[in-house]
Amino acid sequence: MSDRYAAALFDLFGTLVDGRGKAAAGASDVLARTPGGRWGIVTSCPRELARSLLRGAGLPEPEVLVGADDVALQKPAPEGYVKAATLLGAAPERCVAFEDSASGLAAARAAGMRAIAVTEGWKRVELTVVNGEFDVNLRSEA
Repeated sequence: MSDRYAAALFDLFGTLVDGRGKAAAGASDVLARTPGGRWGIVTSCPRELARSLLRGAGLPEPEVLVGADDVALQKPAPEGYVKAATLLGAAPERCVAFEDSASGLAAARAAGMRAIAVTEGWKRVELTVVNGEFDVNLRSEA
């Protein structure tokens, strides 16, 4: 399966940072290949805590980071994803969201985005940029 999107949005915990505060397997590589201004993070933790976790994990901070203190309603409400898409200048239906939780997946889908579950690091998901758009390929083998 392969589809293209204008922007990519990532959850923080379980998707980019593991429970010990370390970068999730493959997260550093995925973000290194992701152009600035075309991706963001939507998280249920406060923005400053998210920034601290990214620094501690050695991951880059995106231009768009929507935290718990930026929205009135948390996941599974779509508010955080809609806000992030707006800040990136992308229509929600042209965004792909990477999540590890049921409430996060529901939030992204409610925002009108394609939602991809990342449950074991990035070994099954390949994210590349082709002609200025994100190309998402899901590998069938683990």
